[in-house]
Amino acid sequence: MKRKLIIFILLVAASLAMGCTSYSNSGQTATPANETTTSPTNGTPAMTTESMTVEVSIQNFAFNPQSVTISSGDTVKWTNFDSVSHTVAGADFASDALKNGDSFSHTFTETGTYNYHCSIHHSMTGMVIVE
Repeated sequence: MKRKLIIFILLVAASLAMGCTSYSNSGQTATPANETTTSPTNGTPAMTTESMTVEVSIQNFAFNPQSVTISSGDTVKWTNFDSVSHTVAGADFASDALKNGDSFSHTFTETGTYNYHCSIHHSMTGMVIVE
């Protein structure tokens, strides 16, 4: 009986540990997009680099959050929750008109500050900061 209890506890602990893989940062939702592992050549531990996808909602004629900070190689995914169409347009990227429920994603590979807006509703603006 004790053996079964110990096995059960270990299984529950392992399940809980495996479920802790995402993080939240300033209202941003991030999920791993892919994972790359580099092999050590000088006796140091292997380093894991994960690309993340940060979610931005389009709702009530606004981008939420209005500003996100990500790392180079990360992706931002905008999803329209309004009943009217919107776009996401920056200097280096642009979506088609996004209807309710549609999404647009862009991967940022260079550091910098990227301002964007809705080309239909010019008062809607946002910013992506890539570090």
